[in-house]
Amino acid sequence: MTSSSTSQRAEQRLNPARIRLARERRGMSKVALASRLAVTTRILHRYETEGAPVARADDLAVALAVDPAFFSRPEPTAICVEQGFFRALRRATAAQLGAARAAACIGAELYEWVADRFALPPVVVPDCDQQAPEMAAAALRAVWGRGDEPLPNLVQLSEAHGVRVLSLPTDADTVDAFSLWLDGVPHVFLSTAKTAERSRFDLAHELGHLTMHSRVPPDPGAGTAARQLEKEADAFASAFLMPACDVLANVGREPAVPQVLRIRSYYKVSAMAATRRLYDLGRLTEWSYRQNCVQLTQRGFRSGEPDGICRELSRVFSTVFASLREQGVKVNEVCRALGITHHELHGLTFGQVALPIAGDQRSVPASRPVLSVVGARAH
Repeated sequence: MTSSSTSQRAEQRLNPARIRLARERRGMSKVALASRLAVTTRILHRYETEGAPVARADDLAVALAVDPAFFSRPEPTAICVEQGFFRALRRATAAQLGAARAAACIGAELYEWVADRFALPPVVVPDCDQQAPEMAAAALRAVWGRGDEPLPNLVQLSEAHGVRVLSLPTDADTVDAFSLWLDGVPHVFLSTAKTAERSRFDLAHELGHLTMHSRVPPDPGAGTAARQLEKEADAFASAFLMPACDVLANVGREPAVPQVLRIRSYYKVSAMAATRRLYDLGRLTEWSYRQNCVQLTQRGFRSGEPDGICRELSRVFSTVFASLREQGVKVNEVCRALGITHHELHGLTFGQVALPIAGDQRSVPASRPVLSVVGARAH
């Protein structure tokens, strides 16, 4: 009898881990949330360790900007800073880092929801653990069948090889980008606050971590080891986007700014990244490199990317949500299934999910179509 009563009480409480996840996603302290709910911090602590009464679901949902169903979903995916490679840790506060981590948990759940309904491409990411960045970048290009030519849409190319790429909502993008492996599947989260070229470089940087550092424990600090890993990932990104043999074959010595800008457009990278690559490959002396940097800064290329490329978007999300629309599945049904708001879904999908419109809200059972994204070129 006692066991039955205990079980019944447990069923009447909301998932404590999800309450904490939602609070962290909003970047709120326990004190702030307790005040919003008009309870003591001791009671809130109990909510996050033992669960809150089901009757508080609506209040928590309003305070934390989620659907009440969020608190009744299964245990969330456990993601901690030590699992992955987080960028901009030095300037991110603990609350901002917690918001990004929580967004990653929700994003991983979104992709699992997609994977349950669509056949996604298999993971094709070579293990180049602790190889030199130039070699690792060449290996990934070879495995993906890309040769030495400029890479196409890098988000879609990554998706085609099983990498799950999501955007960070604007209230969680103090962390520039981060990546991690979850159950053998690579995930990358990108801030959309940067220019399209720099976001593309960030994705290449994270691919470097996934390729070279899958068995290297991430260092969440700013020590020598952490700096070395970031330096290697930067070198990988540069080599992956601008292969040495192609650059050296097509660029003469001491290219001036107009030539640098042509190279920047050719490889779809930032002007500063192109200049640095030319310097690293010996096409620019240190003096010429500094002069080019000064001129590019004067033209606005340090803080932005004038006349840059369009932001690269996901083919997975465009295909998935177009298919769902054809089946009659509304966006708000997806949000309800995940317990998140339309705004959150929008923020995780590069803004590619349109807001729902008023009307018939009936759902249509989803089949399991095969999802086709940008594939590797045939050898």
